Amino acid sequence: MIIPITAASDGADDTPQEWSLLELNGELIPPSNTVSKRKEPSESQSSGGASGQRVELGAVRFVGRDRTPVMTMGSHELKGKVEELKQPFVILRKRKRPENGGDVGGGSGGGETSFEVAGIIRKKMLFDQYPKSIMR
Repeated sequence: MIIPITAASDGADDTPQEWSLLELNGELIPPSNTVSKRKEPSESQSSGGASGQRVELGAVRFVGRDRTPVMTMGSHELKGKVEELKQPFVILRKRKRPENGGDVGGGSGGGETSFEVAGIIRKKMLFDQYPKSIMR
């Protein structure tokens, strides 16, 4: 089975978007209004919360001449550093073409699946220091 992979273009050139990876140490506890009542933690983690809603982690800004990343999460501030990944990651977006939208009379019953390259991750922001409490 051959699965086609295409490059997604976001403008004039065909270069995929550059993404960054955030690496945090510790445990992220979502706000109480998004905590799942389910017993399977993998379901709530993969869907982004109990009802599939997104939870904003915080804001990242770059300070100083060396462009040090600083992330503010609630009442905590984390300093980090930018590192190059040894092996880049590619972000794939799954596309499924409906059975009736393509070839006439052909197909395997479920439509045709393809993937497009949505982005490439070459750098990560590593926040490995203990967070500093800030007053708001």
